[in-house]
Amino acid sequence: MLERFANRISQSESTRHLFYLGVTLLSILSIGYHFGTFDQSIHIPFLKAIANPALFPGDAFVALRNEHYSYFWFLFVPFYHWGILEPTLFITHIIVTYFTFWMLYELCETLFKNPLSAMFGTLAFVLPHVSFAGFPLVEFSLLNRTFVMPFLLLAINLYLRGIRARSFFMLGILYNLHVLSVNYVLAMFVFDFILEYRKIGWKKILNCVGVFILAALPVLLWKLQDSGTEIHLEPGWFDLITRTMMMHLFYLAGNLYLLPASLSALSAYVLFLVAYHSAPARSHDKTVMIFVLAVTLVVLVQGIVTAWLPVSILLQFQIIRAGLFAVLFGYLYFADYLARKWMSGGVNAPGDAILTGTFFLSTLTFVTVLVLAAQKWWSATPWRLRATAVFLPMAFITSLVIAAWANFWHPGIFIYGPENPWREVQDWAKENSPKDAIFITPLNKWWLYESEWRVFSERQTVATLSEILEASFEPEYMSTWRPRIETLAPGAIAQFQGNYLENQQIAGQAYHNLSTAALLKAACQYQVSFIVVEKGHPRELPQVYENLEYVVYDLQGKDCK
Repeated sequence: MLERFANRISQSESTRHLFYLGVTLLSILSIGYHFGTFDQSIHIPFLKAIANPALFPGDAFVALRNEHYSYFWFLFVPFYHWGILEPTLFITHIIVTYFTFWMLYELCETLFKNPLSAMFGTLAFVLPHVSFAGFPLVEFSLLNRTFVMPFLLLAINLYLRGIRARSFFMLGILYNLHVLSVNYVLAMFVFDFILEYRKIGWKKILNCVGVFILAALPVLLWKLQDSGTEIHLEPGWFDLITRTMMMHLFYLAGNLYLLPASLSALSAYVLFLVAYHSAPARSHDKTVMIFVLAVTLVVLVQGIVTAWLPVSILLQFQIIRAGLFAVLFGYLYFADYLARKWMSGGVNAPGDAILTGTFFLSTLTFVTVLVLAAQKWWSATPWRLRATAVFLPMAFITSLVIAAWANFWHPGIFIYGPENPWREVQDWAKENSPKDAIFITPLNKWWLYESEWRVFSERQTVATLSEILEASFEPEYMSTWRPRIETLAPGAIAQFQGNYLENQQIAGQAYHNLSTAALLKAACQYQVSFIVVEKGHPRELPQVYENLEYVVYDLQGKDCK
C-alpha cells in the first residue's frame, strides 16, 4: 500500500504538490508558529528600527543591526509600513516550509531514484529532529536561516546533478540573505572540489567561484566597507557568552541539558553509516560522503577553537551548526534504508514497523538508534513485541507532555505574537510612553516562545539577558552590556554556569532583590522613565499600570540630584 501511494505521488505532479501541502500543514500544526519570540526577538526590533528610525533613539543594542550583513529583513520594511508585517511573515513561513518539503523530496529523488524513499525522506522532517546546538531543519518562525534553507537544498541538488555553476550562483544570491548558512554548504562544496579537482577540472571550479562572487557582491561590498573586523583571541568574551546562554553553540557536553542534542546529532551519523553501507552503490554516494566528512571536519574545528583557541571570528561563525547537514543526510539515507526494507517485505516484520514509527515520531535521534539496536529483542517472543508496541506510544506521549510542561514545545498559531501579561505590559508601553522613553524591565524575560521587551513595546530597556544572542557576534558590545547587568542584577553573572534556565532564575531574583534606592540610582544613571517589576515585589513609587503579573512605575520628573 505504501509503495502504491508513493508511486502515485511520484507519477502525478498535482498529487505531489498536495502531498507537500499536507506535510507542510501537518508540520506547522504540530510544531506551531510564533511571531516575535526566540531569534525574532532580536530581528523584529531591528526591522522596526530600519523602517522607523525614530524608534529606539540612542539604543546601543539596536544600533548593532548595522553589523548584520544581510538584506533579508529589508525586504519586509514595506509590509511594516503597510501594517501587514505579521500576516506577511506568516504567509512567507508557510510558503518557505512548503518549498522546504518540496526540495527535500526532489533531493531524495536525485539521491535514491525511489518514490518510497522520497516519500519517507520528506515525512522524516515533519517533526523536528535536533542537531548540534539544538537546531532543527524546520522551525516555528520565519528567520533568514529558515528562508534560505529550501534554496540551499536546491543548490545541493543542482550540485549533485552536475549543474555546479548555477548552484554556486544561487549560493551567491543567498549569501546576501544569510551568510552563515551558505558558509556551511560552501564548506561541503569546496571540500568536494579539493578531493575531486581532477575530475571536475580547474576551469569549472574557477567558473563556480566567479559566479558566486558576482552574485554575492552586494553583501561582500557591504562587508568590505566595515574596517573594524579583527582576528584576535577573546577568552573573556567567550567565557561570558557561554556561561550566560550560548554554551550549546560551542560544546557537545558540559551541562546535562546539552547531551540530548549532542547525542542525537552523533546518532544521525550512526543512521547514515548503517544506511550508506547497506545500500547498493549509487552515483551520488561518494559526493554525499565527502559532504558529511566536510561538515564533520568543520565541527571538529569548532571543538579545537572552543577548547584551545578562542579566535573571535571563528567563534562568531558558530560553525558547529554546520552539523545540521550531517543530520540531514543521516535522516535522508536512513529513510531510504527503511524504504528498501519495506519494499523487500519489511511490512511483515514487526521490528521494522516499530523502527519506522520511532524514526518518524522521535525528535531525539538516539532513540531511533536504540530501537535499531534492539530489533532482535522484539522478534524473540510475542510478549516483547506487545510490550514494546505499548511502551513506545506511551513514551512518545509522555515526551510531549514533558516538553510542553518544560515550555520546549508550544504548539499553536500565534500570528501576532504571544498573548499573555508580558505582552500586555509591552502594549501598554507602546501606547502610553514617548518613543524615546527608557525602561528598566525584568532582564530575564525571554525564551523560545516569549518575546524580548523591545519587540512589542518598541521602547528601549537598559539591559536584558537575551542581548547575548547578538553579543555572541559582537565582542565589543560586552563593554556596554556587562556593567548594566551588574547594576540591575548584582552578583548574578558570577553565578552563571552555562544553564540559561538557571541563569534566568538567578538574574530575576537578583533584579527583584534590588532595593528601591538602588533601582532609582540606576534609573538616574541611565535616564530611565519607567520601571517594570513582577507582582510580589512592590515599590513605593508612583504606579501607572498593572495587570495580572506586572506593575509599571512612573519615574518621569524624578529628582536625580
